[in-house]
Amino acid sequence: MDRFPALSNASFAAHIADNRSLGIHRSGYNGVAALIPRHSGNNLFVPTYAGLNYETISLTGMPPYQAPGRTDHQAKFEPRGEAMHIEAADEESVVLVQPPTRHAGVGARIEFWVEEPHYLHQDIELTFHKRFCPEDQASAFTSLWASYLHMPPDRHLYLKPDWRVGRERDGWVGLTKEGHGSTEYVTRPVPGERILDAAGHLEMMQQLEPVTAPEAGAAPGSPLAGGPLDFYYGLCWDQVFLMMFRQPEQVRLAYSPNGGGTEPEWCPAWDYVLALDDAPVGSTHRWEICLVVKSFASRIDVLDEVRRYQEG
Repeated sequence: MDRFPALSNASFAAHIADNRSLGIHRSGYNGVAALIPRHSGNNLFVPTYAGLNYETISLTGMPPYQAPGRTDHQAKFEPRGEAMHIEAADEESVVLVQPPTRHAGVGARIEFWVEEPHYLHQDIELTFHKRFCPEDQASAFTSLWASYLHMPPDRHLYLKPDWRVGRERDGWVGLTKEGHGSTEYVTRPVPGERILDAAGHLEMMQQLEPVTAPEAGAAPGSPLAGGPLDFYYGLCWDQVFLMMFRQPEQVRLAYSPNGGGTEPEWCPAWDYVLALDDAPVGSTHRWEICLVVKSFASRIDVLDEVRRYQEG
């Protein structure tokens, strides 16, 4: 195969990668190697890396993973180091398969498919074949899925933690961190009375002072405090990058302002974590995820997309 298979709709083309290297795309990075809006021709993801990329596996009691024969940075990321292949590909969908990994024993089937006019769906099925804790203890599971954005001018992510109540323009926060190793979010409220375009978001964030919980939306149960994650969005110039989750109670937020590198500009990682309280041996769990990429219209338009998706 001389190229990664492509899925396309009216808004973008998405090239799907397994763990192979191809051109400047590095081995070990899977998922969406390139996401290219029709109007720009520029990859929204760091070209050497990927987006919606299966990064980590963690189970209660599981010892750290070390890729055989490797000592580099990727040696600890089991999904990167284990065999993965493209099982099927056509104009509408691409299926990635990773057999049960040798260390954690987790098998994966990941399907990407497009829908008009601006949707990329990711359906994830993970099957658990091992446990590392006593039978009377829950085998809790987490897995980081990373998206390395290519130098967007605005590195913030935007959320409305309690999006089902109150006015649609109220309760929004923009968040970032000081650096990749930071544990605390820097959050700023987005004023409800302001109608913002993409450039206005960044201008507003540069003017506002940070706030602290609970004003920042970090009250117990919110996404900023490790609660369920329904959606988040970022801005890539004039394009909205909106991630929506069908099973929000099994998804958590993760973020780095420069996880994709710092040269020549910071490349943020807009990530999500799949989480289960218990993953019994022999069980299969499924997550449905949808990415919207289109011209940014408004925060109200974002909520309209989220409602349509959740009502399904």
